[in-house]
Amino acid sequence: MARKVYLRGGLGVGSMEEARGTGAVLRHILQQLQTMNIVDLDIKGGRKITSSGERDLDQVAGRIAAAV
Repeated sequence: MARKVYLRGGLGVGSMEEARGTGAVLRHILQQLQTMNIVDLDIKGGRKITSSGERDLDQVAGRIAAAV
């Protein structure tokens, strides 16, 4: 979920829903990422990645690239 927000900022629950009834799960995941300071609410709507969240995801991607 954090990767999707990282790649396409401004995503909200509605744009992530693929099946009916998954909105509550997606909303809960995004709220948990928000409490972890990985995503934040965007003023235009949806959510965006924070600078600390971007740094964390870049570190994870770097570790994966180094392992391959």
